[in-house]
Amino acid sequence: MRLAGLVLLVLLVVALAVAAQLADLPDGAGLRALVDGAGNAAPVVFVAVCALGTAVFFPKPVLATAAGLLFGVGWGSVLAIAGFTAGAMIAFTVARVLGRDTVQGWLGERLAVLERVFARRGVEATLVIRLLPVLPFALANYGAGVTAVRGRHFALGTALGLVPSTVLAAVLGDALSDLGSRRSLVALAIWAVLAALGVWWGRNLIRTAARAS
Repeated sequence: MRLAGLVLLVLLVVALAVAAQLADLPDGAGLRALVDGAGNAAPVVFVAVCALGTAVFFPKPVLATAAGLLFGVGWGSVLAIAGFTAGAMIAFTVARVLGRDTVQGWLGERLAVLERVFARRGVEATLVIRLLPVLPFALANYGAGVTAVRGRHFALGTALGLVPSTVLAAVLGDALSDLGSRRSLVALAIWAVLAALGVWWGRNLIRTAARAS
């Protein structure tokens, strides 16, 4: 039964990822039209869209950019982070229920070190994976669910780790679509710094856990 749960989890993640690539997803303009049509309930609708979109592999940059355009940088970032964190917890909970017990029984020594990092320093470990732009956000949510990180630590680390990238997307909008512009160079430089910080921080966490073992 435990193995069946893990297989189901893998199939679910793959199916959602493929569906996100094949489906005719709305662009920024479509999202703005959807939220604008909600009237006074627009903030609630947008948070719900972000939560559901995060759980089903909808491109996060599109949602973050729409947040800035719809609600302004400050309020839009708050709403986007709330929605992204809620969606991350949905994925985390699904993975925790379906795959955690099986994965826990398969840990080797190297993976056991990572397990200790997530168990003892869950907020920091979550922050690290949020600072790595090369790690798909939705995939990381499901992956974290099979680790030892506590749910509240994952939620806090996710919310804090989302601040830089979400604010950047809300401020710079579609700057990365024009790679020759000054705004795109600024965005790329900041993301590179964040990625370097994530790599350095993550290596330190792993080394500390390895020495402790």
